[in-house]
Amino acid sequence: MNNAPSPQSSTREKIIEAAASLIPEVGWGGVTSRRVAERAGVNTGVIHYHMGSIGELRRIAAVGKIEMFFLDRIGDALAQEDPPVAVELMLRGLCSSDSRDPELLLLYESLVAANRDEQLRAEIATSLSRLRHWLHDWFAERGVTRPLPAAVTVTAAMDGFLLQRMLDPDLDPAPLIEGLTALVKHQLA
Repeated sequence: MNNAPSPQSSTREKIIEAAASLIPEVGWGGVTSRRVAERAGVNTGVIHYHMGSIGELRRIAAVGKIEMFFLDRIGDALAQEDPPVAVELMLRGLCSSDSRDPELLLLYESLVAANRDEQLRAEIATSLSRLRHWLHDWFAERGVTRPLPAAVTVTAAMDGFLLQRMLDPDLDPAPLIEGLTALVKHQLA
């Protein structure tokens, strides 16, 4: 059986990638059909064939990249069995890139745009909810006595730290890491 993507799905993915790469470069509102078409090497009509609107394309590109941003940075940490060690690795993974990293800029642009786009807000909220549930289950499996508060606190701390780091690129993650790992240690059964 051939698992190669169809030309249509390949073109669709190229369009989504082009939009995702443009968001950090030109801002949310600067992502236009013309710019996406130029970046993807397609005709603007192809964009509208694959996507209902430029707003839908921005949302799809942003939400997919935001999910991958968090999964890529915390997935390896959750291979650890010791929750405090995993929390430290998660936070260090989030802090390892430059505060002007395109993926971080995409996250920032998307969060600002979510204030004006209810559907984007809902999709990002759903993605963060999945992350909290995933962390909740992971903490529960490893004996954290109050896994929901731990998951909510860690998720909120990651978001808050990333936003603060945007404003202060030299922000030291060490106090946050120390506080969260102590919190999780205290919650172990």
